[in-house]
Amino acid sequence: MSHAARRHRHRRGALLAVAATLMFACADTLSKFLAVSYPVNQIAFARYTVPMLLLALVYGPRRGRALLATRQPGLQILRGLLLTGATLTIVLAMQLMPIAEAQAISFVHPLLLTLIAVLFLHERVHAAAWFAVGIGFAGVLLIVRPGGGYGTPAALLPLAMALCYAVYQALTRHVTASETPVNSLFLVMLVGAVATAVSLPFAHGRTDLRGALLLACAGLFSGTGHFCMIHALESSPASRLAPLAYVQVAWVIVLGAWAFGNVPTGWTLLGIAMVVAGGLVATLGRKTAALPSPAGLA
Repeated sequence: MSHAARRHRHRRGALLAVAATLMFACADTLSKFLAVSYPVNQIAFARYTVPMLLLALVYGPRRGRALLATRQPGLQILRGLLLTGATLTIVLAMQLMPIAEAQAISFVHPLLLTLIAVLFLHERVHAAAWFAVGIGFAGVLLIVRPGGGYGTPAALLPLAMALCYAVYQALTRHVTASETPVNSLFLVMLVGAVATAVSLPFAHGRTDLRGALLLACAGLFSGTGHFCMIHALESSPASRLAPLAYVQVAWVIVLGAWAFGNVPTGWTLLGIAMVVAGGLVATLGRKTAALPSPAGLA
């Protein structure tokens, strides 16, 4: 492939990755709106079921049962449960907190992944990675600072989401060598749909036609984001696209201000910037950086 063609593919991948962050931000904004009237598990069910059905419609006719093929079913189920936990906690966090602050705190997951790599996988990291961890968590403290931020138990929810997602990413590294991205994503969506469906009888929300359409739209935004990310990864390597995931923080700040009137204060913006800076340094420092997309989050 010529240099010009390779550059065109990388540019296409970058544009698709940015489009994916916008779709995920729209899904999160709509989820926060829906969380006023609907249980969190019902919202999560829509965000897993709609993408799963889209994947089945697009890839099912060509792949058939092969869409369910996996060499590591146990890890895929665990990944699905971890991602489901991450989705439930971040939606609940956005229900209780401004969306920008909740999302920014959740983006410490690359820092937690660095700690997991050192403590449990016995990897060596550069001094810059430890600097990134320090900057990122200092940013979290600035966001939740007592007396001026969101120093409430709700702030623990995006941290719980970040922990679930960091472990999910660590496990993802073990399945990427033997599993195709489409199969991995479909299996994770399937696990999430089943896990949330089991909890639906305990939900207390009643869904009218308007609510059902909005829930479907949240799932459609999420599914579109996943499709954009799949095609982005076909054009450019994950390590090159990973930093673009942080564009999602900018989207949620803008959408949160527009939809809910939540405009972060100066100190909170500084804390968000520190979390993003720490995450970027940690992400760029990992040669095999997993792309924080939700597929990152569903």
